[in-house]
This record gives sequence, structure tokens and C-alpha cells, in this order.
Amino acid sequence: MANKNYDLLIVGSGIVGLAHAYEATKRGLSVAIVEQNTRCTGASIRNFGFITVSGQGAQDTWRRAVYSAQVWRELACLAEIKILHQGTWILCERPEAVEVVKAFLQTPMGIDCQYFPQVSYPNLETLGFKNIYSLNLKNSLGLLYSPHEFRVESREAIPQLANYLQNTMGVDFYWETEVLSINGSSVQTSNNRFDAQRIVICPGADLTGIAKPYIEKYDLKLCTLQMLRIKVQEGFILPGSVMTDNSLARYLGWSELPEAKALKERIALEMPEYVKEGIHLIVVQSADGSLVVGDSHRYGSSEHIFASESIEQLIIELMYRVLSITEHTVIERWTGVYPSSNTHDALIEKVSSAMRVAIVSSGTGASTAFGLAKDNFDEWLG
Repeated sequence: MANKNYDLLIVGSGIVGLAHAYEATKRGLSVAIVEQNTRCTGASIRNFGFITVSGQGAQDTWRRAVYSAQVWRELACLAEIKILHQGTWILCERPEAVEVVKAFLQTPMGIDCQYFPQVSYPNLETLGFKNIYSLNLKNSLGLLYSPHEFRVESREAIPQLANYLQNTMGVDFYWETEVLSINGSSVQTSNNRFDAQRIVICPGADLTGIAKPYIEKYDLKLCTLQMLRIKVQEGFILPGSVMTDNSLARYLGWSELPEAKALKERIALEMPEYVKEGIHLIVVQSADGSLVVGDSHRYGSSEHIFASESIEQLIIELMYRVLSITEHTVIERWTGVYPSSNTHDALIEKVSSAMRVAIVSSGTGASTAFGLAKDNFDEWLG
């Protein structure tokens, strides 16, 4: 076949690849995405669909999350992606957690967030916060509310975004096409040969493929997480996404505050099994009323294939502690996997003047990919 020519060729159809396609097309580039599978199958569809801003690591990661949330809202309208619920509620059960929250509210990242002490709970619904009593507040000293977050259904939103990029923005997709080699501007695949002025490899968790020679120096690991979807009693509606003290001790925007040291120490003493498995609770709700619940974090050189019943039970126990649910039935279980770095939230490896590798290495791809792509092209294209 004759070579196909593009200004930009992207390897990988996860959210990082899609974000690069969107940002490049906005700049007038002709773009193609090459994907070895029939559709996106990785971390981008195996997550909560939870677009988070509050709690992201200070500076670049938080800044990218702010921008990415703005883009997601715009694309949700354009691509007919449904936003399922908005806002995040974090239940603070320990005095140390309250101190972290108060410190956070004094930072630029805490703008527009609110803290509600226990005595204010009866007034929350009169202030316009609906369904607040779906939370089990009896153990909570206070609530941190962030208005910045919202949720989409990832397994639907990612294909919808790809369709929008293809049908409206003119991005070409080549599915079931594996990249075999790259030589300068020439890309040989299992189906075609391409020529591209620029190439971005977005490998996601595929650390041993075409990107391997360029990213080996970063010593990336794979993080495997467990998640589940549950059905609960009829009429149960969350007020927004839900997290707990454990999230304040894990998410860098909170956990790196000096005030978080005491909280992390207390959780390590009281919940050692949760710390060992990297469990912090996130609960979000789907349009059918089911809840997506997770998650845990195990690290290694390869994905942990087999899910653990004991980890699932720890997650469910914490869920019952903070939600006013009376029953549940598990209707789906799955594992997710993403690349992880101890030193970088994201990587842009400048292989040459014509090729780069872009990786979100902190499990925040849904929340930061558009900002990462923007930063990449702002610097690359000038």
C-alpha cells in the first residue's frame, strides 16, 4: 500500500492519545491514531470516570487537572458525553484529617472548596446540597466539599470521545494495527506504512512495546487496582463522589501537606492492612443507580492477574462505614493497571525533534491528560 502521510501520528488510543489528538487538531495538524486493539481496553476505561482536581499534586499536576476538567466539560457537550454527578464529599473521621482539610483550604488549590463541621450537617440540605443523608455521618467530624469534580462513564465516554474526534474533528483511526518499527518519520505497522512529521507514543501500561527503549531509564512499575460495581437498595442516590480520610493520606495534594504527617501515622497504626494494599475508598454512581467502588494498589513489574477476595472485603467494609446502605450485590468485578513512577506524575520523553513518548505515571490520566498534551504541544510547536 502507498504510504499515508500525517502531521502527527499517535500510537495508542487511551485518554493520553485521545487528548494529544484533540490538542493537535485544534492547532491545525492532520492526525492519525494507531491502536493495536479493536478499541481502547486499558486503564482509560477501567477506572471511575472520576475527573478530579482537588487532591491532585501541587503545581503541574493540579494545573493540568484544572485545564483538563475545563476541556472535559466542553467535550461533554460537543460529544454528547453525559456528566453523571458533580462534586466530591470527603468524610473526615479523625481530628488529624480535619487539620489536613483546614490546611488545604488555605492553599490556592482549596479555592471554592468548603469545610462543614459536624454541627452544620442539619443545614446542608437547606443550603442546596441534596441527598446528603445517603452518607453515614455518625462517625464523621466534618466534611470537605469540592465542587470541581464530576463523573462520566468511562467505558462509554472514551468511545464517544473517539467518535467525536473521528467524525467531527477529522482524526483518522487505525484499529487492529500494531506499530512494528519507527525509523525517522517512517512508521511500519502490521497493516500499513505511515509517514509523519511528528510521532507521539502513548503506551499506557504497555511498557515492553515500541516505547520500551525510550522509557527504560525511568524504572516504571505497573500498578494493579481492584474495583467492583454493586447494586444497592432502590432509591439510593449519592450527593456526589465520596472519599474518606484514607484519600487525604494518599492523594498528593493533601498528603504532601505538613499537616498530613500525623494523619498518615494514625492510619498506619489503625488500618495497617489498608496501607499494605494501598486501599483508599472512592465511590461514584452510574446512571442506572449502581455504584462503582474501589480501589487498591499493588505494584510490580507486571500486572497482578488474580483479584483478591480479602482486598474486596476491606473495600466493602470501608464503604459500609461511610454510606447509608443496607444491602449490596456485586454485579461486576475487574482490575485496572497503569504505569507508576515514584518520582514523576507524568513523563514527556523527548526522543528526537520528531518523536516523543507521553505517559501519565500516577493513575491520573482521565484527570490530567488534556493538560499534559497541551503542555507537550505548547513547548514542542512553540
